[in-house]
Amino acid sequence: MVSFNIGLFLLAVPAFLVQAETKLRGNPPESALQRELQTQGYNERLGQCTGATCGLWGDPHMITCDGNGFDCQGIGSFNIMENFMFKIQGRFVDVGAHEHALAAGWGLTEGASLTNDLAIQFKSDPSVPIVQFGFGDLGRHDGTFPAEDGCNPYQYHWKLDMDGTERSFEQSVADCHDRCERTEGCTKFHYWPDGGCHINDEHQDARSAPRNWPRSLAGPVGECGAPHTPEELADEEERYKALRFVNDCPLLMHLDGNLVDISQIGAYEHFYGDHGTKVRIQNINNFAILMQFTTPEGDLAEIHLVARGHGPNDLWSCHFDFWICLPATRQSDFTEAGDAMGLLGTPDGNPHNDFLNAEGTIIGLDNSVNNNWHKTLIDYCYENHCVQQNDSILSPPNGMTFEDIKCKDVPYVPFDVENYNCVLSAEQIANACSHVAPLFISECELDCCEGGCGEISDVIDEIPKIKTLSEDDDKTLYDLVSPEEACVDGVFDNTKDTVCESLTDKEVVKLLSSSDGRGWPSGEIFIDMQMDKGDDTKGRSVKFRINNPFEEHDEVAAYVKFENAYLNHGSVFMDPKCTPLLETNSDCNSKSIELEVSCHDYEGIDPFALVQVYFAAPGLAGGAEVDSCCVEGTEDGRLQDSLKDAVMYSFEIQCACPATQQTSTV
Repeated sequence: MVSFNIGLFLLAVPAFLVQAETKLRGNPPESALQRELQTQGYNERLGQCTGATCGLWGDPHMITCDGNGFDCQGIGSFNIMENFMFKIQGRFVDVGAHEHALAAGWGLTEGASLTNDLAIQFKSDPSVPIVQFGFGDLGRHDGTFPAEDGCNPYQYHWKLDMDGTERSFEQSVADCHDRCERTEGCTKFHYWPDGGCHINDEHQDARSAPRNWPRSLAGPVGECGAPHTPEELADEEERYKALRFVNDCPLLMHLDGNLVDISQIGAYEHFYGDHGTKVRIQNINNFAILMQFTTPEGDLAEIHLVARGHGPNDLWSCHFDFWICLPATRQSDFTEAGDAMGLLGTPDGNPHNDFLNAEGTIIGLDNSVNNNWHKTLIDYCYENHCVQQNDSILSPPNGMTFEDIKCKDVPYVPFDVENYNCVLSAEQIANACSHVAPLFISECELDCCEGGCGEISDVIDEIPKIKTLSEDDDKTLYDLVSPEEACVDGVFDNTKDTVCESLTDKEVVKLLSSSDGRGWPSGEIFIDMQMDKGDDTKGRSVKFRINNPFEEHDEVAAYVKFENAYLNHGSVFMDPKCTPLLETNSDCNSKSIELEVSCHDYEGIDPFALVQVYFAAPGLAGGAEVDSCCVEGTEDGRLQDSLKDAVMYSFEIQCACPATQQTSTV
C-alpha cells in the first residue's frame, strides 16, 4: 500500500488507503504512478510532457505537484490550480446514498464528493477560449438521453447478424439505424460502444447483455436511433449528450461558456484544434481526454482527463480523474513567480509550502481543534479554495446559476439590469454585451451598469495555425527497424493466413472497410507478422510490414495510420501515428520498414489493434484521399494526383494467435 509524502503535515492514515474498498472508488492510479508523482521535482513525465505532475482522482483525492497527498471532499466549485500558465476550477458534486453509507464505514465523517466538471483557462495564450468538460446535471437522467430514445440498453440479438450481413463500423446509433433502414429485410439492430453495428431480421431474438460488458443498445428500426422529435431537440444540453464516455456517462463541452455539439466526434478525433495547432484536445477512445498546450515559448504542457464511474444512478456515478504536467523548462518561472493558488499548491519543488489560503499565502493545518483530520481537511478546502462569484469560469448546467454550483457559504448576488440604478439603460447594456460569450455576460452587464463598457474586449474564437509537432528523431515514439527478407522460396512469410499455426473461425486480420468497396486485393498486404506472445494482460502489441498487393502496379506508395500507447497507468492514451512507406514493391526483398502497433485491451474481449492503410499510385482510382497527417513532409510530385484517389483499407488485427490469446479481466 502506498504511503504519501506529506511534508511537514502529519496526517492520519486517510480513508482512501483502506484496502477493502479502494477498487470501488474510481480506480485510483497504480502504485507505480503514485510513487512517480511524489518525486517533488520537474523530472516526472505525463504523455509527451516532462515536468512537475499533479492531479486529483476518486472522491476526490489530491496529489500536489510537490508530492503532498490529502483529501478534499467538499461540495461546490473549487479553485484547483492558478498560476501564470493555467487557471483551473472544478465542480464537486455529492455522492449518492449508497456511497455515503460506504464512506461512513471508511471513517469519512464529512462525506464524499465527485468531480463532475473541470474548466481550464490557458492563461499563457489569451486567444484560447476557456474549455470546460463535464457531465451536466446527472440527476435529470434515468440512464438514457434523446439519442437513445426507443433503444433498450444492455441488449443484443442472437445470432449477431442476419443472414448475408456482417458487422460494420458506424459513428453513432443513428448511423446504425440508417444502415438497417437501407437493408432489405432488416427490422431491428444492435449497436456497441466501439462502433460495432449488427443488423437483424425477425429470425434473431433479443438477449440481455451482462452488466460487465460494454453497454450495447438494441431496438427496432424506426424507433431506436430514429431522427429526433422537436420535443427531444428543444433542450440543447440533452441533445448534445449523444456522445457517451465509458458506458452511460454523457459528456458536455463548453468553450467560453458556449455549449458545443461534440456528439459526432469519433473515438480518436479532436474536440478542438488538431495535430498542427498550439492547443489540441483529443477524444481518446471515448474513455479519456488528452489536452496539449504549446506555450508561446514552445514549451509543452499536458492535461489528461479520465472518465470514471458506472453511469447515472449507479455506484460512484460519473466523474473525472485529472492529471496535469507543468513543463520542466519553466521550472524557474513557477518557482520565482510566487503567485500560485489553489488546492494543488505551489509547484516549486518544496513540499512544505503547498497548503495555501485564498490569497496564496502559506498556512499551516491545525488538527487540535477537531481532532479529526477528515474535518480539518474539508474545512481547509471550504475556507480557502471555494470559487467566488466574480472569479468563476465554470458554466453551470442548463437552467442553473452560480447559486446552484457554489460552495455552501459563498455569497451569491443575483444581478438584474432592470432592477439596478445603472448609468445605461437595460437595452443599451444588452446591445453592448450581445457579442460577449455566455460565460462573461454577467460580468459584462455589471461593468456596463457601472460605466465600464469600454473595458470589455472581444473574445477571439479561433486559435492560430502554427507548425506541427517536432519530428526530431529523439521525439519519435516508435522504432524503425531495418528491413530483412520477408519471404521463403518466393512465398511471403508470416502472412495473415500463415502466422498462426492453428486458426479458428476468428480471422487474424479482419477487413472492416475499403474505400473502393471491392474488398481484399489479390496480393498480400501484411507480411512478416509478429504476434504478441499472448501471455501478458497489458502493454501488448503486434508487428508487421506492408507489402504492395497490386501486382499490376510496380511501385505503390503506402501510408499506414495506427496507434501507440504512451501512458503507463492503464494504457489509456493512444498516440496516433501515420508512417509513409514510399515505393513499396511486391517482391521478396521488401523495402517496407517494420511497424509496431499497440493493442486495445477491454474486459472480456480479445486484444486487438486498429490500422488504416492507404495505397496510392497513378491509375489506382480507389476513391479515398490520403490523410493529410500522413503526407506532411513527403515531397513527391508524381504522387500528388493519386493521393486524392487512393485506396484506403481499415483493419482489425488480433494481437495474439488464438492458441495463446489471453483476454484481459481488468
